[in-house]
Amino acid sequence: MAKLSMRFEIRKDKLNQEGKAPISCMISVSQKRKRISVEKSLHPVNWDNSTQRAIHISKTQHSKLKLGLKHTDLLMGSDVDQINSLLDKMQSRLNFIETRFRLNDQLYTVDDIYNTYLAECPSTGIKSTENQIQKPPTVPEFIDTYIERNRASRAKRSLCVYSQLKNHLVAYEEWSRSKVEFESIGLSFFEEFQSFLIEERTTINNNTIAKQLSTLKTLLNYARKHGIEMNQSYRDFTIKRQKLEVITLTEREFKLLKEADLKGVRRHIKARDIFIFLCATSMRYSDYAQFKREHIKGNTIRLTMKKGNKPWEIPLNPESIAILEKYQDMAEPLPKISNQKLSKYIREVCEVAKINEPIEIIRYRGSEPIVNIYPKHQLISSHTGRKTFCTLSLERGASVETVMKWSGHESYASFKRYVNLSRSHSISEMERIWGKTELMKVV
Repeated sequence: MAKLSMRFEIRKDKLNQEGKAPISCMISVSQKRKRISVEKSLHPVNWDNSTQRAIHISKTQHSKLKLGLKHTDLLMGSDVDQINSLLDKMQSRLNFIETRFRLNDQLYTVDDIYNTYLAECPSTGIKSTENQIQKPPTVPEFIDTYIERNRASRAKRSLCVYSQLKNHLVAYEEWSRSKVEFESIGLSFFEEFQSFLIEERTTINNNTIAKQLSTLKTLLNYARKHGIEMNQSYRDFTIKRQKLEVITLTEREFKLLKEADLKGVRRHIKARDIFIFLCATSMRYSDYAQFKREHIKGNTIRLTMKKGNKPWEIPLNPESIAILEKYQDMAEPLPKISNQKLSKYIREVCEVAKINEPIEIIRYRGSEPIVNIYPKHQLISSHTGRKTFCTLSLERGASVETVMKWSGHESYASFKRYVNLSRSHSISEMERIWGKTELMKVV
């Protein structure tokens, strides 16, 4: 389905006697365009083409520009705010009109958007008669629109979270016998919805609940920016997150993995090679899946990360080069295995390597702790490779800034979730900084 695009601009070809240009909004659908007058005008110097908004010119700026106009002829700060507020409302209203067409599965043209806007918003106002303004969608209905709009730009896995949220909201509607509407989804709703997830959706724990609540907040912010009016007290709701365990391989375990006798089992050998490569490059599975020979540039790998579409470059090292050389006769730089199978095979390899330290995992459902103990090999996945890279790089002496550059992390807050410095490293660093200690004698 075609999408609405819009651009605010000033008509320099329509200057009035005072030298002011009228503002208009150019809307387009499938390369067909219509112009909507905003019924506001200003001097061109008060307009910024890049932001498509009015700007204030200070007295200092005015004197430098030598415009041939008095400063009092230009917009005051309050005038700028008023105009920009009007443009924001107009943009939100147009987006909302498009959303209604999408929710009703209606094909639409630029004329449909244009005529609907003029019918609902004559001049700069909005008619308030109930028979002219359709009721906004419920929150579960709007999720379908969000998924459709973002299908091309978001990873499938990230959109699955929104589908899960819709399922929970629909279940809540059945349980509460009331629709989840934007105007009623404030702070009190979040508190009740959280209680519903804890008490009625008993298969999910607090971390999953926190993720669902965070996703709902993101959705509401998106809807608000697209013109849907709502109770904004939801923004005061605080989401509590449990700090999760960081599972990585230690130096000893990494050595055990590399030296394990896999008895010639090909799926295990390939999976180990891929996992070692991930441990040596910090690569995510999504980037391994798109990794091609053309991404190898001399002694570095350069590609655009799937997550965030960010450029990424990392130097190769002996571990990663050895794996690439092993498969140099293949068209692809590495064998390709699905993420699910790779994680499964790596767990099997780690079990062979006797990576079986008991790990206690504590999750909460409401205030009730759920405690489980697993051998470490059961907790390994393909993503453990990236976390192992970050941890071992730090333990081997690289600075935090360098490791973040290698891994592509932009904030320390997200980076620290990938690091699990070992107890032995902590002890050796204390001895290196403060000196080696004798065993304390018990008196």
